[in-house]
Amino acid sequence: MLNILGAPNFYFNKIFFVAGTLIATFIISSLIKKSLDLVFMEGKGRIRTVRSLLKSIIDVVLLLVAVLIILSNLGIDIIPILTGAGILGLAFSFGAQSLLKDLIAGFFIIIENQFNIGDKIHIGKLEGEVSKMTLRITVLRDKNGNLIYIPNSQITTVVKIKSS
Repeated sequence: MLNILGAPNFYFNKIFFVAGTLIATFIISSLIKKSLDLVFMEGKGRIRTVRSLLKSIIDVVLLLVAVLIILSNLGIDIIPILTGAGILGLAFSFGAQSLLKDLIAGFFIIIENQFNIGDKIHIGKLEGEVSKMTLRITVLRDKNGNLIYIPNSQITTVVKIKSS
């Protein structure tokens, strides 16, 4: 093991490694996010949403990789963790099928630019202005100001109402 600054303490080196890994992860994340900002420079509706989604995914993936690297360096066997995560992911996917359907439907709504925030739309028997969109839900504001929360997987037909 590399002895940093002549420190004989094994744990001191581990602390430096953990700090270095977290700093490197932060720098890599920042560089990737800056690259995404350059690629998606003209940020309008759908592009802003996709850029934001990609940034969140990058943060989660890089943080998980950093944690696994740190645990491995600290002498913790990560194979059982990865195996458990795989099994947990499988169990979670069976239990969260409707959530997964909502996320996939929301992704395609955004990518296909079916509607955006501010559009007036009909979804089934519901009508209103889109006030919020996430990968999981679409929120409409009806003419009385009520908020209507619709899971994206339940959106089968959308009619965009032309502006007058």
